[in-house]
Amino acid sequence: MNDTPAISVEHLSLRYGGVTALDDVSFAVEPGSVVGLLGRNGAGKTTLLNCILGLTAPQDGAARILNCASLNLTDSVRERLGYVPQTPELFDWLTVQQNLELIGRFYKNWSDEYASALCARMSLSSHANARTLSPGERQRLAIVQALAHKPDLLIFDEPVASLDPIARRDFLRTLFDHTVEAGRDVTVVLSSHLLEDIERVATHLLFLRNGAVQCFANHDEVSENFQVVYSAYRLDRRTRALHTGEVANGQWRSVVDVRTFDRSALHSDAKMSRVALGDLFEAFNT
Repeated sequence: MNDTPAISVEHLSLRYGGVTALDDVSFAVEPGSVVGLLGRNGAGKTTLLNCILGLTAPQDGAARILNCASLNLTDSVRERLGYVPQTPELFDWLTVQQNLELIGRFYKNWSDEYASALCARMSLSSHANARTLSPGERQRLAIVQALAHKPDLLIFDEPVASLDPIARRDFLRTLFDHTVEAGRDVTVVLSSHLLEDIERVATHLLFLRNGAVQCFANHDEVSENFQVVYSAYRLDRRTRALHTGEVANGQWRSVVDVRTFDRSALHSDAKMSRVALGDLFEAFNT
């Protein structure tokens, strides 16, 4: 078993003028993990991914991917990496097939057969000109380009924002199947506002707010450490609830961290249940 993290981030900080984009961010991702990167617009998600990829230099701290410094990636590490940005960059004067052929020249493990199979699965015509593709089709082509060389690490920055529900479902199924196709553990970082998709595929959750990590944990840890409390009254500060909001019929719903939550302040009619990802997202962002 490989104990070296697929991604390691240590004390990353980055400021633009008076705005803090990243605030002392640290975490490590085990090989084979699927990390859901969550946060509101402006939380620092894209900036974090750019630092991990070596596209942006932080002012403090450092990142490594596949045991290589992000700011000094070797060609061998780049060949093991697949990346889909928010806005795909394609060669608009080329067809889908020509785009794939051109990109494939840079990867020794590129598979034309796999690329063709992915295009068929994502309903992409190989003869279509890239300039004529819809936003969703452009994203699908970028996904094919990121997968066809069977990388060990995939980083997706809002890859399904322009995809319809059927295309999103196909994309998630493709992620499941890709590890089988690659024949080894594949690590994935997926930034998305679509919580339902994250909940389906992620093994770990990373919440960012104002450039700082609010929580980084696997699903089991989330289930163990966070719960929802339903009560007929608003929880007071003694309980240390993360977030409390009123729901229907005079009921209150509170998200709590059971490691710091003061249960002694609860009335007997209060009920605790499993936290949903939407509840947790709201708690970390309000």
